[in-house]
Amino acid sequence: MKAFVFEKKGELIMKELPAPKLSGSEADSRAAILKPRFVSPCSSDVHTVYGGPGPRRKDLVLGHEGIGEIVECGSGVKDFKKGELVAVSAVMPDVEDGTGHEGFPFSGGKLGRNTDGLFAELFKVPEADMNLAHIPEGVGPEAALMSTDVMATGFYAAQCADIGSEDTVVVMGTGAIGLMAVAAAKSLSAGRIIALGSEDRRECVKLCEDYGADMYISYRSGEVIFDNGRTESFYGPMGKAYDMAAAANSTSQRAVSKVLELTGSRGAEKILVCGGGRKAIMEACDMASYGVGTVVNAAYIEGTENIELPLFSMGKGMAGKILKFIYCKGGRRQLESMLSMIKEGAVDPSPLVTHRLKGFENIPRALEMMRDKRDGLIKVMVEI
Repeated sequence: MKAFVFEKKGELIMKELPAPKLSGSEADSRAAILKPRFVSPCSSDVHTVYGGPGPRRKDLVLGHEGIGEIVECGSGVKDFKKGELVAVSAVMPDVEDGTGHEGFPFSGGKLGRNTDGLFAELFKVPEADMNLAHIPEGVGPEAALMSTDVMATGFYAAQCADIGSEDTVVVMGTGAIGLMAVAAAKSLSAGRIIALGSEDRRECVKLCEDYGADMYISYRSGEVIFDNGRTESFYGPMGKAYDMAAAANSTSQRAVSKVLELTGSRGAEKILVCGGGRKAIMEACDMASYGVGTVVNAAYIEGTENIELPLFSMGKGMAGKILKFIYCKGGRRQLESMLSMIKEGAVDPSPLVTHRLKGFENIPRALEMMRDKRDGLIKVMVEI
């Protein structure tokens, strides 16, 4: 079969590989073989190919966001059958103890990372009953495709932050995951939502407002791009930051200064890091409120050097702030939850798909488009 593999840094090439098969083993009795129908290269695929240290193993097939058609099921698969079009969880569970993803999202492997992914004519999904989900009637392929990773990640980040109705939530990064984090914070009745992102990506600015952000601040300049007027009700007249704010801004980032100014130097209760580069954790810690602030990182951190924490705003180790570093919670239950919200009209992730291609051979082109992100691109869907 044809498959796209990570051969060396900067290259995704097509190769002929043996097609996956069900061997008849106990493990394979619970597996399924699928052919991809809709896939979307992810920013993490971009990091892997263009920024990573090199292949993790020979002929690793990439791709973890997809909808597939079942072509064969093992004898132990109970809930799915040949011919069904299903959503595929990006993260696979480790089921040696029989628990799978029950509260342990890190017990799983990831398609395209430590098991072959979807950028092939056929791919295998272990534990099909735990990793596939039926697509509800009325849910289109764009929305279903976005549920498998970016929506699941954005919503899990917000869930991990334990957002309350009085909380100010800052979402750093307004790509696909950041936009879904905004939607998730809104669904959890956050007090107010401030998004930090690029003012140049107008499509992301608009979707941030559509998904429920109260304010959008330019990450570079610190200027307010939009404000729906709800912000002053939380802290009264704003702009009364005291001198401590300057000391708390360890990177001199203008967006951080603006958030501290808007909150009277108190900062925000919850920070969701969905982008922003290697200094994002430091900036998030600077913006988090003393004693109650929670920082949840859902962003890939590039490079090989350790990241730093700010000494002053972390109270020299005694600031009472919580840091969480999370991974997309995979498995069928999380995926069904996302699809149910889409079905019920609670959130529509389909606008994240801004570009569409057809044909298996266009997967490398789609990956390059995700790297460059031109012409208003947020996510690209490839129909196979």
